[in-house]
Amino acid sequence: MPDEVGGVRDHLANERTQLAWMRTGANVMVVGLAVARFADDGQMTGASLSAGGLLIVAGAVAIAYGTLRYRRVAAELQQGTAASAAASGGPAIAGLVLIVATVVATLILLLSA
Repeated sequence: MPDEVGGVRDHLANERTQLAWMRTGANVMVVGLAVARFADDGQMTGASLSAGGLLIVAGAVAIAYGTLRYRRVAAELQQGTAASAAASGGPAIAGLVLIVATVVATLILLLSA
């Protein structure tokens, strides 16, 4: 019984992690849409479209990464191993990509002004 409870908890934790990636990606995409539309007094410019597009792509990448990670960890949990669940390299790199995309989008907007 303890193994089943632990297994269920692991699967639920994996789902919560995927949902967090989806929320984060969706929020970044929404910010990208807002930047693209409202960056310069409600006028779309090349810079606002570029910055917004970059954020939309970064959000989509976050959602894709979260989904792929969820499926990989779920398969490992089914097999009784969860080696990639403990690896922190992927999430750290994905987080860095989101940060870099945000900084680049900000620089695009600031340098176009």
